[in-house]
Amino acid sequence: MMRNMHDVYILSSQRERNRDVMLPQRLFLRLIELPEIYRKRTKLVKVSMRADKEILVLRIDRCKIAHEIPDVGPDTEFIDFPDIDRDTHKRCAHYNQGVLGRILIYLAITLVATSAAQADSSTVLVFPFENLSDDRTLDWIGEGISELIISRLQTEPGVYTFSREERLAAYEKFGIPESAMITRATALKLGWSNGLDNIITGTFSGTADDFHVLARLVDLEAGAASQIRAEGKLQDVIPLTTTLSWQLLRKIIPGTASPESDYTARPPTPRSPFENYIRALLSPDLQKRIDLLQTAVRLYPQYSSALFQLGRTFLVQRDFTMSNEWLQKLPATTPDRRQVLFMTGLNYFYLGQYERAITALQQLPQVPDVLLNLGAALSRKGDMTAAVSMWKRAASLDPLGSDAFFNIGYVSYLKNDLDAAEKNLVESLKLRGRDSEALFLLGRTYEKQGRSEESRKLLSQAARLSERVERWLKQPLPKLDRFVASTSFRSHDDAWNDRRLARRTRSQDLASWLDVVQVDLDSYSFGEALRELRDVLKVFPDSSEARFLLTEVERRRNLR
Repeated sequence: MMRNMHDVYILSSQRERNRDVMLPQRLFLRLIELPEIYRKRTKLVKVSMRADKEILVLRIDRCKIAHEIPDVGPDTEFIDFPDIDRDTHKRCAHYNQGVLGRILIYLAITLVATSAAQADSSTVLVFPFENLSDDRTLDWIGEGISELIISRLQTEPGVYTFSREERLAAYEKFGIPESAMITRATALKLGWSNGLDNIITGTFSGTADDFHVLARLVDLEAGAASQIRAEGKLQDVIPLTTTLSWQLLRKIIPGTASPESDYTARPPTPRSPFENYIRALLSPDLQKRIDLLQTAVRLYPQYSSALFQLGRTFLVQRDFTMSNEWLQKLPATTPDRRQVLFMTGLNYFYLGQYERAITALQQLPQVPDVLLNLGAALSRKGDMTAAVSMWKRAASLDPLGSDAFFNIGYVSYLKNDLDAAEKNLVESLKLRGRDSEALFLLGRTYEKQGRSEESRKLLSQAARLSERVERWLKQPLPKLDRFVASTSFRSHDDAWNDRRLARRTRSQDLASWLDVVQVDLDSYSFGEALRELRDVLKVFPDSSEARFLLTEVERRRNLR
């Protein structure tokens, strides 16, 4: 039976203004299981609320939550997300307001990236423009100008423009509130740390009849900045920004083949639906967001951006049927086509319509995340051979990712192909060491092979890490094939060429970079540690500290 999953972000209390954040007055949990490292600098926690519902906690503020997970009781001042004994807490555990005041749950599925980015594409991050006028009711225009520039630049073949969701993910990594107006220094740091070639900041000011927009483009490779101005009436902010976008493109891609008429002759989005759309993006209330987006579509039925966000918001709410109804209204030419297909496939997967999920996913670039989901859909459909083929392709494209190896090991175990199960589960554990599910399956594999002592050791270790896994000693295995709920169609190599890695050192020196590796190592996230070290050694090939860490990673990932 398919597991019911949510993406949940754990944020520090400074993020109270973040969108989609809810601070529950009473939070009742039966069980909180031990964290496992899932992605770089990230912990995965599964919170079982009832038999048919689970929550995936994908991101944790490491400043607040310790690496070691001690036992805690129901009245503790702070939760470090351990296993909590259900027998102690019975049906529910009521955590005090001191806990809830310090932990926010952010329900969202961050589906980022709208087109493939090659390493030689020019990458751009656009920040919201700052309101320098005296009218605070116009604050939404700053986000609107940013969205307009993003939507115009995203269609350019030689430019990869970060989406709003990608920008918010970058903010999250640095603990920056979504609504914050960042300084130029912070903008530069974000640019260097995320493989950007260009960043765009700006301001707007003036009155209804004398309105001014100022854009500041920084070329991070050359270290040069230029400014572009547009002036007119406030009511013409959309065509003003369109003209501004064309001028920015000319500086980002000198000699661009795109004619100015592609920008200026295209009918602009009408002001009223545009305002509803932007206010929807800024609303933390999902129902209010839906209402505003539906108003935008009613006023402007062909509004692709609003249709896309409606599909995305219903997916966040787990109304998969309604999500697909909105996504299917988008034309095949939409710039968000790849994300539309990915979300459509994910919706069908959650609905158990695996054939339709496969059809949607097969239309996408065969990047590791897509292949992982294709394999999961094929597996649920019963075609194990095709599923394994997809996962092998995913592993060949990203040999440092553990999930494809885990899935192959899992289905091999189910088919009683014990040699293949052992081989792939061992490889998975070499990339993510404290994976209780992989440890359990490998222990069961050894048990079937007659290796009783090794089996006992691994099963005991898996049970210590997760009470949920411990229950499998007496219960049938649930469905364990892994899939992803969000993706970027940029590979690591696309994002980080040698020039961008070198620029990264402007915001992160060698010592800080090695600290990141050490966090991955301490968290048993060996694959991510190796990925980081590969990049470190490209920039600092003679670093003895980096080579020592590399030796230590290799040593520890081969321990059992």
